[in-house]
Order: sequence, then structure tokens, then C-alpha cells
Amino acid sequence: MTSTSKVFWQMTKERVRQVTQLIEIDLGVIAVLVVMRLIGRLSSEDVLGFSTLFGLITVMVGFVAQAQSQEQVWVQNRWRLVPLADWKLYCASTLANLATSVYLWAVIAAVTTVEVLVSGVKGYWSNTNLVVLASVLVLILVMLMLLWTLISLEHMLTTMITDFLPGMQEKWLRRVIILVSIVVSLKLIDWFVDGITWLVNRAGITGASFNSSVTINGSGMVMHGTVLADLWLTIIMFAGAVLILSVLNCYLLSHWVETKQTPAAV
Repeated sequence: MTSTSKVFWQMTKERVRQVTQLIEIDLGVIAVLVVMRLIGRLSSEDVLGFSTLFGLITVMVGFVAQAQSQEQVWVQNRWRLVPLADWKLYCASTLANLATSVYLWAVIAAVTTVEVLVSGVKGYWSNTNLVVLASVLVLILVMLMLLWTLISLEHMLTTMITDFLPGMQEKWLRRVIILVSIVVSLKLIDWFVDGITWLVNRAGITGASFNSSVTINGSGMVMHGTVLADLWLTIIMFAGAVLILSVLNCYLLSHWVETKQTPAAV
């Protein structure tokens, strides 16, 4: 049996190589911005702003690339024929995406930090509570996992339906199926959130309003009151949704999603 860790590292290595190419493009853009700053065409604030924008674009493109890589795992013989349980393959792919995202964000954050220090722009998030910032980052990671889970569910449902009904391979019908799959996926999340909200209300758990507990000023963001508890409650809710949908995805992967004939091996 192939170990889960071996599959995880292989997936992570390939996806890290993929996002590294995006990082190189981002660094090339920053180099151009720096040159424009040296010749007086841009100010330090402009360089920081544009580089941050391109950093966000890099992160979004990286997310799309990882989602595509994860989708390919479900239908490629290269991965599906590996002697590994389907649920382990699913976990390995999801954790590989998570590790790749952490790598991408860490590099972008490091580059942005260097730019802030070099540009001399003061008060950039200086008052932000580090515990809250870490909590927000955890929430973003969990939300990304939820998005990957939804994308995987949509892809598996689409693959399952089109394979079960070979006559529905036409593009417009496939698009209808994708749209219906997305609606179903979002409805499942809505039901889950409603259920968790009902349980929280029944348990008498109350939370603070973000509108009254978040202060944003020119030098950072400060959260107070019980917002931190609300933040972690939200994280737990999303993590629960990820777990439930992952179980559903593993079932579909094991019983309904077939591989495509793409000859390759790990």
C-alpha cells in the first residue's frame, strides 16, 4: 500500500511548483514597480498599493489553480489507481492544497512586509491584535477549504450525472447541470448554517455584533468585546460544514465517480 504521506508530499510538491511560477510573475511585476519608483514615476505608497493588489491577484489565481488540480485527482488514473483508500486520497489532496496555500500566503506576506519596511510607510497594521489576526487567517483557511469542498462536490455531481446519462454531454446541458450542482451545494451549506444557528440559540449562546465591536482606523484594526469568541464560533461552524461535505464527497468518490483513461503513474 502506498502511504498517505507519500501521496501528500507528491501532490504538495507539484502544486508548490505551480504556485511558485505565479510568485515569480508577481516578483517580476514588483521589480517593474520598483524601477518606476526609482525613475520617479511612482511614489512609495503607489508601489506598495499596486504590489499588494498584484499579490491578491496572485493568491486568487493560485486558488483557481489548486481547485483545478484537486478536480483532476478525482478522475485521473494517475491518482485514482494508487493503492490508497479513497478517503485518504481525498484528505491528502485537501491537505496538499492547504499546505500550498500557506506557502503562497507566507511568501506574499513576507514580500509585502519587506516592501512596507523599505518604503518607510508607518502605522501599517501596527495596532492590529495579533491573536485576532491569527484567528482571521485561520477563518480564511477554513473558508478556502469549504470552497474547495464545494467545488469538489460540484465536480463530482457533474461527473456522476454526465457519466450516468451519456446523452447529456452537450455543452449547454452540462452547464445546466453545473449550475444545479452549485445551487444544491450552496443549499446544503445554508441548511447546515441554519441548523448550527438553531443549536446555538437553543443552547443560549450569545455573541457580540461585529458592527459595534470592530474599530478600524488609519493604522490598523482592533477587535474587542466578544468578537474573538464569535470569530472562533464561525470557524467551528465552517469546519463542521467542511467535515460533513467531505464525508459526502468521499462517498461519491468511492461509489459514483469513475476515473478517465489517462495512463500515468505516480
